Amino acid sequence: MREVSPPDEFAPSRTERVDRDEAFGVLFRMHADGLVRLAFCLLGDREAAEDAVQEAYLSLYRNWNGLRDHGASQAYLRAAVINRSRSGQGQMVRARRTRQRLGSVDRPTPSSEAQMIAYDDSYRLAAAVQALSARQRQVVVCRYYLELTELETAAMLDIGLGSVKRHAHRGLARLQSRLGGPR
Repeated sequence: MREVSPPDEFAPSRTERVDRDEAFGVLFRMHADGLVRLAFCLLGDREAAEDAVQEAYLSLYRNWNGLRDHGASQAYLRAAVINRSRSGQGQMVRARRTRQRLGSVDRPTPSSEAQMIAYDDSYRLAAAVQALSARQRQVVVCRYYLELTELETAAMLDIGLGSVKRHAHRGLARLQSRLGGPR
């Protein structure tokens, strides 16, 4: 279900200047949690997701005066989080390979609470989404988590409309097969 945001409290005309600190307070309160969830869907790691969102906010803060339309701040943040998640995926893969080369590390036994959470449907879905290819995961998250149209998804990910359709179809088919859903 798409989150409906209240109207931007700082959506100015293109000529009106907006106080950066005030706008950031509003932006953070309204969108930070959703952006972390978005990054988590793409990365599968809470800390990496929080880092991606923090870097996106920092980038927006630094480039605030260069923005032509401050009302587009949410779109800027969303695109920045997706781009940082893309680069974060590569870093996570390299780190995982390095850990594998160094040998396995004893992992602590999860608590009974953690084991219960692991069986929750939302975690099954998150694991299934993480098992998708990077492009399928990006398209599925944009289309069905963010509820973007095919055209908006294509523009956000800088890919063709046909690619969006193909990756969405294949990603959903893999999810249905993994989760035992209808065909």
